[in-house]
Amino acid sequence: MLLDPRNGVDWDLPPFSGAPRAYVIASIPRSGSTLLANGLWDTRLVGAPKEYLNPMQFRDWEARLGPDWATRARHALLRGPAVGLAGRGPWTRGRLESYLERVRARRTDPSGWFGLKLHHHHLAAWFLERGWDIDDVIGVDRWIAITRDDHVAQAVSWARALQTGAWASWQRPWRRPVYDARLIRARLDAITVAERGWGAFFSAWGIEPLRLSYEELVADREATMVKAVRFLDVEPPGTWAAPASARQADGISAEWVARFREETG
Repeated sequence: MLLDPRNGVDWDLPPFSGAPRAYVIASIPRSGSTLLANGLWDTRLVGAPKEYLNPMQFRDWEARLGPDWATRARHALLRGPAVGLAGRGPWTRGRLESYLERVRARRTDPSGWFGLKLHHHHLAAWFLERGWDIDDVIGVDRWIAITRDDHVAQAVSWARALQTGAWASWQRPWRRPVYDARLIRARLDAITVAERGWGAFFSAWGIEPLRLSYEELVADREATMVKAVRFLDVEPPGTWAAPASARQADGISAEWVARFREETG
């Protein structure tokens, strides 16, 4: 029934009865945020950070734990592109807080940490455009910002994911990707807008996040993960499990990156 296995009961954390703390991974699509989030989750020390405000995540959690049978049944029927309909409708702040409370009850680590991965367009849609203070709704204690230095490679990866519907290595593509320079350019522009948006948000609220990059995460995963865990005041583990999510970059992506750079000078 669930589209993402990690939204299932087998991945729930032991009940936590204290006062939880929250951290947010501030991200942009295809920046390495899933690799970072899964790595933090797999330490079993700092919660289960995930994109809980993404429509696909809404779909699974509402299908599993929606407030009534009609909500659960309606979300369980959503498949493919229709998943984008999840989360739409008259969401009040109270409804959002109730949803997050159901998630937090199952995804807060015994250390007290609850993690949320948040793309800038989700921050805008759920908080900035509604005038809701994210601290009032979630109570964020720490921010971790991850970006990608190679914007063209990021835009190509984003364009491919939009075409295929495969945002993770375990997802089956809806269709074959086709090189589209206009789509890549649009994603490049979106990356610029999102980076500026995060910068403006951090500046306005006086936030100094831990700043990480996709490139340093790939080059030295363990050192980057140690930095992130220690930022959350937790002693890192002595050994690290292999990444649970595989990189999706391949020869096609490299060809598209080279072609786009050649065409755009």
